[in-house]
Amino acid sequence: MKTLLITLSLIVFTLGNAQSNERISLHLFDLPEAISISEFKADLGKANAIYAKNGFGKNRYKVYKVASDDGSKQHRYMWLSTWISDAEYAASHSEEIQQFWEDYFSPKYKTMLDEHIYRKFFLVE
Repeated sequence: MKTLLITLSLIVFTLGNAQSNERISLHLFDLPEAISISEFKADLGKANAIYAKNGFGKNRYKVYKVASDDGSKQHRYMWLSTWISDAEYAASHSEEIQQFWEDYFSPKYKTMLDEHIYRKFFLVE
């Protein structure tokens, strides 16, 4: 039932807010102290494997870091995903990937997710 509600919400949102086809999801964040960037990338790799298995391509999520000489103290990492459209994004969120986010990723990275910056961007045409 929860998956059905999420799917319907995404469809309604997609139909009502479509600005352009291509969209990017951008997350600016800092890692929790006990977690290395290698561990974080491995965890996102689990999500990428689910997307690939379900036909949405591999390496859907990519991770970037600011340059070592950048003086920024916060949000030194970025994870990025590019989607053909909101419809593709909504369709990619199967029950399996929802369970991954809800049962594994979100609890493990709660402190990071509470403080990260998330933006959804659409291609300007």
